[in-house]
Amino acid sequence: MIKEISYLAKPKNKKAKSVMLGLLGSSIILVAAATWTPKYSGIVWVFALAFITATIYVYNRYVGAEYVYEIIDPSRPSFVIGMRVGKTARTMARLDLYAIKEIRRLTKEEYRKYKPEKGILKYPYYPTMFSDEIYLLSVRSDYENADIFIEADSEFIAALDESIKGM
Repeated sequence: MIKEISYLAKPKNKKAKSVMLGLLGSSIILVAAATWTPKYSGIVWVFALAFITATIYVYNRYVGAEYVYEIIDPSRPSFVIGMRVGKTARTMARLDLYAIKEIRRLTKEEYRKYKPEKGILKYPYYPTMFSDEIYLLSVRSDYENADIFIEADSEFIAALDESIKGM
């Protein structure tokens, strides 16, 4: 019997907020510079829009995002990854537990050096920018060959590992 459990992963460091505020400040400066320098305003506007886009990306990916990891067992045991940004909630992945072949903890350096094999997709589902510890879930099935990266505590990982071995 698989026990249903969920885990809410929130960002654990302030680096993403600092990066976002730096990008936002730079974009404000560039917008002001575009209005003051009419000769080069087109080029400055392009850079300002790039910085605004980067600010929105960092907010949506790291500052405002919360990931929800759930082990559910309605009819077939599944591992579900959801993401919430503000009031918007999305299901990012739904995996059969039997398809998860390996769970491994990676350090920051191991994650940076990690390269998946050819034909294996890489999905990062964790909220902290520059996280110290990330878990690798190797998913191998007829439909999907992927490496999924999550950030959870050791209790949840132990429950996930127990659920996988209990199948």
